[in-house]
Amino acid sequence: MQVRAHYLDMKRYILLMFVILIAGMAFTAGCTQAPPQGTAPAPTVTSVPAVTTSTTKFVTPVTLTGRVKEAVAFARENGKERAVAAFNNPNGPFVKDGVYVFAEDYSGTALAEPFEHGIVGTNIGGMTDRYGVPLVHNLQETARFGIGYVSYDYPNPADNRQIRSKLSVVADVDGTYYVGAGAYAGAGMIYPSAAIGPATRKYTVPELEAFVKNAVAYAKANGKERALVAFNDPEGQFADGELTIMAVDFNGTMLASALSPETATNRINLINYHDPDGVTTIREMRDLALQGGGYSYTVSAVTKDGKTYYAPKLDYAEPVDSTYWLFAGIIVPEYEQLREGNLTGIRVRNHTRAELYDLVDRAVVFAKANGKEKTLIEINNSSGQFTESDLFVWAEDFNGTILADPYWKVGIGKNWMDYTDPYGAKTTVVNINAIRSGTGFTRVMFIDTESVGTASVPKLLYARAVDDTWWIGSGIYGIPAS
Repeated sequence: MQVRAHYLDMKRYILLMFVILIAGMAFTAGCTQAPPQGTAPAPTVTSVPAVTTSTTKFVTPVTLTGRVKEAVAFARENGKERAVAAFNNPNGPFVKDGVYVFAEDYSGTALAEPFEHGIVGTNIGGMTDRYGVPLVHNLQETARFGIGYVSYDYPNPADNRQIRSKLSVVADVDGTYYVGAGAYAGAGMIYPSAAIGPATRKYTVPELEAFVKNAVAYAKANGKERALVAFNDPEGQFADGELTIMAVDFNGTMLASALSPETATNRINLINYHDPDGVTTIREMRDLALQGGGYSYTVSAVTKDGKTYYAPKLDYAEPVDSTYWLFAGIIVPEYEQLREGNLTGIRVRNHTRAELYDLVDRAVVFAKANGKEKTLIEINNSSGQFTESDLFVWAEDFNGTILADPYWKVGIGKNWMDYTDPYGAKTTVVNINAIRSGTGFTRVMFIDTESVGTASVPKLLYARAVDDTWWIGSGIYGIPAS
């Protein structure tokens, strides 16, 4: 059966190899520039010019992690009062190479912002980014797990306040407050995503699932401690080039990774890390693992002629026990050519993530103001305000039944909760999981019905609940490029 072009596509492979090949994350501030217009409600903040330097520096997550660890050690040794004073000093030792340390308590109060003294002492707990991501809440959640990466999109003061991807590393100090340091993504790679991993041979989808299941069986037979040692061994049986086992606990903390050893060594939490399209890869796979396991998609970067494209990757995740789970991923077989930068026949997006988000946002606002009946009529209208050629919305309930679609009329009234794509991914399930987790973005592979094709195409989806019974979503086809 054909499910409309919007029906979930590309999900992701947790590009957690961020210890290597992170094409520069340009210098900049902590976490609290005033949010752009149009985002969810946030405290009113008087923005002060961010840190500037005469020379642009590039930093990696490893560098940020080191800075944050130094700040934590200083705070624990010298006490909160002295530490906060040091972090607030724009000429102090915790400002260098365009990166500075910030501090906040778990109530949401800003304690240290060396270049935004105006917000120190105010509560910024409700702050969101351009896509409604509750960034301060996410910083708090991650810090409570010890140390981790938090990603979000925000105006970059060094780039005319353009919305740019940003990564912050945060760590708990004493249970009452945390410290962090962040940087904006630079050219090429949007986030600390690895280049396409080495291929020792052609990988198949059945091999991927069998590989993970074999690792799960090994872990159950040999115990967690021995299993993690094996999974961390880059020369061991669970590291086969790109096909390599990762181990994660149910909080989203990395336990083992031969591909990104820094994340496992430092027990980096990734529950609020998202990929270049805002898809929280670890959270999504964690949710699947909690449901017994399954497939999802992510991307891996490849550069050609000065542009970076993202090859779709298929992941399979499965729990070991109640404390941790495993996953591995491969490039979707039909997109193997992207390893060589071959874009022949590959569809590149003609819409942006911002366009996708804004369309759904507008439809949800309309639904809340005008009611369900009127909204479904409007969505079903192919000439209506929520249909912009190949960018349109559809409506669905939380049982998986399509309520409205401007083009795919035969799908209306049918339930798609158990629908799986050609690779076994339950597209409706992962989409609903993304809504319930508060992120909204997910990836799927789906038939491009616009071009009357039969091949599955990567698709980025965004969806949001109208109330606790139904939701509105939309999607864009093709691989992203930057």
